[in-house]
Amino acid sequence: MPDPMSLEEYFQTENGQQLQSDMAGMSQAEQADMMNQLQQTADDGGLHAEFNSDGMFLDAQQAEQARDDAEYYQAEQAKAADAGDWDKAHEMAENAQYSMQEVQDHGGDVAASEVIQADHDVSNTEWAQYHQEIADDNATSAAAYAEAGDADHAAMYAETAGNEASTAADYGAAADQGGSYADHTVDTSSSYDATATASSVDTSSSVSAVDTTATE
Repeated sequence: MPDPMSLEEYFQTENGQQLQSDMAGMSQAEQADMMNQLQQTADDGGLHAEFNSDGMFLDAQQAEQARDDAEYYQAEQAKAADAGDWDKAHEMAENAQYSMQEVQDHGGDVAASEVIQADHDVSNTEWAQYHQEIADDNATSAAAYAEAGDADHAAMYAETAGNEASTAADYGAAADQGGSYADHTVDTSSSYDATATASSVDTSSSVSAVDTTATE
């Protein structure tokens, strides 16, 4: 079995020098992914003078594409959270999490903080979904009681709807405090108003509506 080499030693070999020349034509992201794969291989004792790195080029390209996908989904998640659309925000968070795993699977370098944030985004958007569903159910009940002329119950359910919608917004904001993803920049911490209170229901009228998704 060939003697294992460090990455620095490998780059002194003929194959290593040729690899460096080939890598010069790659994007910065692909070069970073290649270096990450090479370093992992060296750490595992698999790097040697005759090492064939051909397969790493395809992995580097796939890792870069997966990172682009992750950034796109993060941008879509941020926009959905900005609009208070927790269903879409959760879907995009899951897609971003999956794409980030794809980066890792193809040898790309993913920071531990990125993995943790992706996991938290999925969890928090799921909780946002859950509380928004409760808010919607209570809003429907409030509207029905107001329609029936029962102002007390209408106000009670409307208040609960407002509280639950606000909790959903808190979880959604925790999933993404805003920032720059790809070419899109948003601030999800301020523009979504999830407040739905008893005043949303006209308890003096036989017709009412409760809005739990009002925006500023």
